Amino acid sequence: MRVSPCVFAALLAFGSACNPDREIPATKEELLLRAAKNGRLASVKALLDRGADIETRHPGNGWTPLMWMAVKGNAPGVRLLLSRGARLEAYDLKGQTALMVAARWGKKDGVAAMLEAGALIDARDFNGWTALMSAAFKGQAAIATFLLEHGAAIEARDKDGRRPLMLAAMKGHADVVKLLLERGAEPSVRGPEGVLAADLAEKNGYDDISLLIREHRAPGR
Repeated sequence: MRVSPCVFAALLAFGSACNPDREIPATKEELLLRAAKNGRLASVKALLDRGADIETRHPGNGWTPLMWMAVKGNAPGVRLLLSRGARLEAYDLKGQTALMVAARWGKKDGVAAMLEAGALIDARDFNGWTALMSAAFKGQAAIATFLLEHGAAIEARDKDGRRPLMLAAMKGHADVVKLLLERGAEPSVRGPEGVLAADLAEKNGYDDISLLIREHRAPGR
C-alpha cells in the first residue's frame, strides 16, 4: 500500500501536524545539553527539575552535561550538576572523563572544580592517557603545572608506552618539556620501539627541544 506524503511526515514527526516546514521539537535532554554547553545555569536547573536525564550524551562525542560545563571552565555549572547527582567519572566515546576534557582544552577552573569534587587525577581513557598526558600533548603548561601540584603521575604510560614528556616533545611544546624535566621526568626512559623523548622531538623537526632533553641533568646528578 502506498503511504501519502502527509502520513509519512506525520510518522516521522511522531504525531506532529503534517507540515513540511515544521521542526520536531527538541527533547528535554537536547535542551539540557545545549544549556550546559552555553553555561545557562538557570535553564539547566529548570530542565533537571522537569526530569531531564542528567547523564544524557551528545550523539557525536558522547559528552554529558558535566563534560560540557567542565570543558567550558564553568565551575558553578560543574558544582551544580554534581550536586544533582551527575557521575563524576562518566566517560565519553574516547573514554575521557570531564577532568580529562577540561585539561585537554586548558580550562583550569573546570579542572579545579573536578579535582575539588574528588575526580581521579590519574584516570585513563581508552588509549591509556591521563589528564596530564592530554595537557602535555596539547601544550597546556598551566594545566600541567596545576595537575602536577595536585599529585598527577609524571611517569604515567599509555598503551604504547609513551609518557607525558614524550607527548610534549613530539608536539614541540618546549614550555611543557621544560616543566616536566624540572619536575623530575626521566629523559632516558624509552618508549615505543625503544625511542627516547629526544628522538621524538628530533624526528618531528624540533631540534632545539631534542637538544634540551639530551642536555638535561637532574639536580644532584
